[in-house]
Amino acid sequence: MQDYINKSFFALLVFTLIFGVMFYDMIDRLGFSYVDEICALLIFGLFGYHTSQSRTWAFNRGFLFVIGVFVFYFIYSLLIGSNSVQGIAMDFLIQIKPYIAFFCIYSLRTKLTENQKSILRNLVVLFTLYMIPIGLAEAVYGGHIIQAFFGHESRLATSATILAMIYLYCSDFTSKDKFVYVCILAVGLFSGRSKLFGFLALSTLMLIYMNRSFRMRFDLRNTFFLLMALAATAYVAKDKIELYFITGGFGGGRSEEDLYARMALYYFSIPIFLQYIPFGSGFASYGTYASGVYYSKLYNRFGMDHLYGLTESNPNFVADTYYPVLAQFGFVGVALFFSFWIYLGSQAMKAYRVGMKKESILVLLIVFFFAIESTSDATITHNRGLFIMMLLGLLMSDIRSGMQVATGPNRYPERNRLNE
Repeated sequence: MQDYINKSFFALLVFTLIFGVMFYDMIDRLGFSYVDEICALLIFGLFGYHTSQSRTWAFNRGFLFVIGVFVFYFIYSLLIGSNSVQGIAMDFLIQIKPYIAFFCIYSLRTKLTENQKSILRNLVVLFTLYMIPIGLAEAVYGGHIIQAFFGHESRLATSATILAMIYLYCSDFTSKDKFVYVCILAVGLFSGRSKLFGFLALSTLMLIYMNRSFRMRFDLRNTFFLLMALAATAYVAKDKIELYFITGGFGGGRSEEDLYARMALYYFSIPIFLQYIPFGSGFASYGTYASGVYYSKLYNRFGMDHLYGLTESNPNFVADTYYPVLAQFGFVGVALFFSFWIYLGSQAMKAYRVGMKKESILVLLIVFFFAIESTSDATITHNRGLFIMMLLGLLMSDIRSGMQVATGPNRYPERNRLNE
C-alpha cells in the first residue's frame, strides 16, 4: 500500500505545482478558481484511503486536536452569529485548508525516490527558465507583464520561493545546491516585493551561517546572528515597513480617504481582540475573504466601511494581510497559532542536532517565510500556501523518520509528539 501512496502523492505534488502554483492565475482568469480546493480534497482523499487501509485506523492526535479546535470555532461562530451560515462555512473551509494539507501529508509517511526528486529538479529548472524572461520583460518594458502571467507581482515572488525550496529539498544540500537555491529565489526579485528581498537576505545568511561548525543552541553567538539576520531583513524591507505601518497609516498626516486598508485592519484588530475575549469575533467576521463576500457587520460597527478597499461594494483589500485575521480567534487562537509554529521550529532544531541539516533548515525557512509573508498577505490560506504546507508536511515526516532512526522511537518520546 505504501508504494501506491508514494506514487499517488508524487503525482498529486506535480499536479499541484503545475496547476495550483505556476499556472493557477491563468486558469483563474478563465473563470475556474477552485484548483487549490480540488488539490486539498485529493490530499484528504488520499489520507482517508491510507487511514482506512491501516489495521488500527490510526489517526494523528495532533490532527484530531486541530480538527476539534476548528469545529469548536465553527460552532462558536454560529452561536454568536459572527456572519451568515454560508459565510462561516466558507471561512471555516478556507482557514482549515492549510492544516489539512500539512497533517494529511505528514500522516501519509510518504517518501520521494531519487528519480522523483530528479523529475522535480528538472521541473524547477524548466519553470525558472519560464519566469526569467517574464521578469526581464517587466524590468525592461514594464506594462504589467508579470500580472498577465501571474495575476500579481507578489505571486511571481512566492512562485520563485516555492521553486527554490523544492530544488533545495531534492538536492544533496551541497554548497553548489545552496547557491542554486539562492539564484532561483533571486528570480523573484523581478517582482519588486520587499518581502522577497527580506526573505532572500535571511535565507542567504542562514545558509552561510548554519555550516558544519554551527551548533544549534541558544548562546551569545547564535543570539547575535539572529538579531543581525532580523536587522538585515528589516533593513532591506524598510521602505515598505515605513509605507505600510508608519507614513501610510494612522498618524501619517494623510486624509481619511487615503488610509491604507492594511493598516486599518491592524489598527481595528486591537479593539476586536479586547471586545471578544477569549475566543474572538468568529469565522467570517474580520480580515478574511469570506468576511468581504458576506460583508461582516464589524466593518460597519468600527467605521471601516468607508475606507477604500474595505467597502461593501469594493472589499478587494479585506484579505490583504493575515495577522489581523487572528482577531477572529481571540487570545486563545493566537496562542494556538503561534504554538503550532514554535513547536515545528523546536522540532527542526532538535533534528538539526542529530544531523538532519537540510530538512531542519528548510522547516525553519518555511516558518520564517510565513512569519514574514503574513504581515501583508494571506498566503497561508491561498493556493501557493497550500503547496508550501504540503512541503512542510513532507519535511516533518522525514524528520520524524530520521529522529526515530537517530534516537530510537522510545528514547525521547516527546520528539514524536506529533505522531502520538
